[in-house]
Amino acid sequence: MPKSIVLEVSHPHEPPGPIQGFRFLWAFYVSGHRPDRHCQPCFKGRRVAEFCTGHAFSGTPVVLDRMDAHPFVYVCGVGVGPKRDLHLKNLHFPLEYREGAVAEATTYNGYVFRARNAAIVPIPPLPDGWHGLDTEHTRCKNFRFAVGAFGALPRSDGQLTSDP
Repeated sequence: MPKSIVLEVSHPHEPPGPIQGFRFLWAFYVSGHRPDRHCQPCFKGRRVAEFCTGHAFSGTPVVLDRMDAHPFVYVCGVGVGPKRDLHLKNLHFPLEYREGAVAEATTYNGYVFRARNAAIVPIPPLPDGWHGLDTEHTRCKNFRFAVGAFGALPRSDGQLTSDP
């Protein structure tokens, strides 16, 4: 039987429907990364069409059924408001398949993200200036997750390359 994660989103006070409070909201099957990029473009894999901006709903389970081909799925939400406050509003919910496990995250505005057959993958910290990268890279949780999950190798020219 194929490995699948079931993602469910609920809210204690809002009726089921479009998820509010995020400028962007998506899930992405991740099978590798591009270390010269950050945010979603650093991921190799494919976006989950059933769970993306404009198509992400609470009250409707989404079956993430491509876990045999992709070791991770990353659920991400970019909050709304001034950039200086986004670190308090963004959602980072990186998952790997784990039969029988349940992972949960609650957003700044009360949505509960629950994933069955999933475990949260830690996002490691990176120091500012790591490998000479700017803070947009080293503070980006998508990028930090990818480095933790796949590694990053410096080339002879000082640039980074993903593991072979």
